[in-house]
Amino acid sequence: MRYFFLIYALVVVFVVSIFGFRGNKFKQPPIRIFPDMDDQDYVKAQKPSNFLKSGMGAQRPVTGTVPLGHVAIEDADSELRGYGNKETYLHTGRFNETNFGKGLPKELDLGDAKKVTALVTRGQEVYGFKCAVCHGASGNGVGTAKVNGFLSTISNLRTSSLVEGSMYDVIVNGRGNMGQQGRDLTLYDRWAVIAYVKMLQASAKADYSNPKIKEIFDAGSEK
Repeated sequence: MRYFFLIYALVVVFVVSIFGFRGNKFKQPPIRIFPDMDDQDYVKAQKPSNFLKSGMGAQRPVTGTVPLGHVAIEDADSELRGYGNKETYLHTGRFNETNFGKGLPKELDLGDAKKVTALVTRGQEVYGFKCAVCHGASGNGVGTAKVNGFLSTISNLRTSSLVEGSMYDVIVNGRGNMGQQGRDLTLYDRWAVIAYVKMLQASAKADYSNPKIKEIFDAGSEK
């Protein structure tokens, strides 16, 4: 029995020496068996860091970062970079509560050929990583999802009769097997995809026997 009390006393001394008395404060951080992410690694301001390529702990903010408490003055460009919640055609694809609109919003300011090219180019990029897996690279509805049997019926965008406003509604709110994409795409990217799909539709109807059209097509396909 005396060995039991001796061992018990040693255990008490050990526990007190490691964890201290209840309510005591320590200069060193406590030992955490299961930290549960209470403590996170971080880099102190103005300190070097071998983890980062520049060797500096402090990095420049990512482009588009908004300082805490800063209220940006909304202009046409900043609105297009956002996700929107207004009731205009730009934000809803509708001219009123029941009718979808036709054409692209005036806010895109497509009077300049460079802006048209930029819009379609961005649309092709977004279409490639958001839409092509289902609708196919050419928009014919035969994408990876159908080829591998994940979906049996996928819309052929090249022959779709939906107007631009209706396309916008489908992109934002989803339809059928297609989920909502509005939370992933800015206003500009939504309309960029629509512009690109309209270009695919136009190319499907192009008369390639016309030398001028063939010349344009061949020039574009070589880039």
